[in-house]
Amino acid sequence: MVTRRQLIATASGIGSVGFLGYLLSRDDDTPDTTSPNETGTPMPAQTPAEAESEPRGDDFADREDVVDVREYGAAGDGQTDDSGAITEAIRAAAPGETVYLPRTEASYLLSFDGTGEESAIKLGTETDLRGVTVLGQVPEAGAQTLRVEPGSYDTSTPNWVLQLVAQQRFQDLTFRNLTIDGSRLSGDAAAARGGEDALTGVLLRRGSAGGGHSVAFENCLVQYCSASAMRFEESGVVCRNVTARGSGRHGFNPVAGDTTVDPGFVGESISAVNNGGTGIDHRRGTARLDGVYTENNRSGNKWKHHVRRLEVRNHHSVRDRNRGWRSNHTGTDDVPDTQQIVFNNILVEQPEISGIRVSGNDTEIACDFDNVEVRQTDVQNSRAGVVFSRNAHTGEATEGRIVVVGTENGGGIFVGGNAVLNVGTFDHYQNEEGPYITESGVLNFDTIENTDPGRNVFGTPGSGSVGAFSGSSAR
Repeated sequence: MVTRRQLIATASGIGSVGFLGYLLSRDDDTPDTTSPNETGTPMPAQTPAEAESEPRGDDFADREDVVDVREYGAAGDGQTDDSGAITEAIRAAAPGETVYLPRTEASYLLSFDGTGEESAIKLGTETDLRGVTVLGQVPEAGAQTLRVEPGSYDTSTPNWVLQLVAQQRFQDLTFRNLTIDGSRLSGDAAAARGGEDALTGVLLRRGSAGGGHSVAFENCLVQYCSASAMRFEESGVVCRNVTARGSGRHGFNPVAGDTTVDPGFVGESISAVNNGGTGIDHRRGTARLDGVYTENNRSGNKWKHHVRRLEVRNHHSVRDRNRGWRSNHTGTDDVPDTQQIVFNNILVEQPEISGIRVSGNDTEIACDFDNVEVRQTDVQNSRAGVVFSRNAHTGEATEGRIVVVGTENGGGIFVGGNAVLNVGTFDHYQNEEGPYITESGVLNFDTIENTDPGRNVFGTPGSGSVGAFSGSSAR
């Protein structure tokens, strides 16, 4: 049977060597020109079922339902500009087809013209993408890397590695087993501190679709972009086993105001590390996060008062500067009367200001605050390890558990501004200004213990257990 690749190769003479030459040379080794900031991650042990599901090189590429990017001229040699070839391959895929990026020792180089406001890969303007999977061959960091050519884009304008333009709804569009590398210069300052702010890794651009997409990123690493790693302006995005690291601004930036899909953003097994803004910056709409690890993000993690609902479960925050989580006030337009916030199974360690701040101000915050642990807080410009203030409240029942240990320059819990915090069990230990401070606020508890029950009592994720290519979910 003549395959799609054979038909295209016969017609176009891929690589200028003709059909036979292409077939004989397509497996040649390519030079190793991997970017210095591409870091490998150990592969998890695979079950037989997972191993069986992995693409098997050219046997997989020759399937009729597979579009190989090499068919469109992608070289993956770290020297050739592959942006056009990859874009055309994805646009050419029909519903139910897989766009396949074989593993390379080098990278798929993405170059810009330097004309400003460019996208290396721009989708949604040419074809209606439905039921398409863009698949790297193996679930391994750096195995299928889309790497931006340093210096090729205009740093005075915004640019994007992958831009999805929502002129119509993307349905069942999946990106899997990819590393996107923005080639940010080592030592570049944070975007908010005078560093470059010109390149976003992934953008779902707001358009006439108005939300309601079904777009998934699975086993993807987005790194070293001078602006944000991932920004989503409409609802209907899932990130599963995704890591955002080393960006100049935010790691994950869901800003969809619509609730056509609820939650508008879902993060399952995600990690945000060493970003120059926040690890997670949720600005509008609704989001559900479960299985989260964040570390050393300059501005911690936050949500705006425009947010309707945010659910965070099983989150471990380590040395996130500013706070592990905080509410943030910016303007009063389109603010919900009551904001729904859930924190369940949370560990915040070594924050710089306070562990968690829930403060309503322009909107009432109804907060489910259950199983929260804050440790080793050097409080600055705050009052305690946990802060509840200004129209924030939990439910009426005293339930759940809060652990606050080792607060310096503050108390364990601060409740003020007519806030109400009800908790079943409150464990406190070595908080410099006492277990709690209440000023025009109410703290109720059933049990209070002066004890340290031990670190990570709620079993939150470690640094290697969530995010890209982690655990048994890598596939």
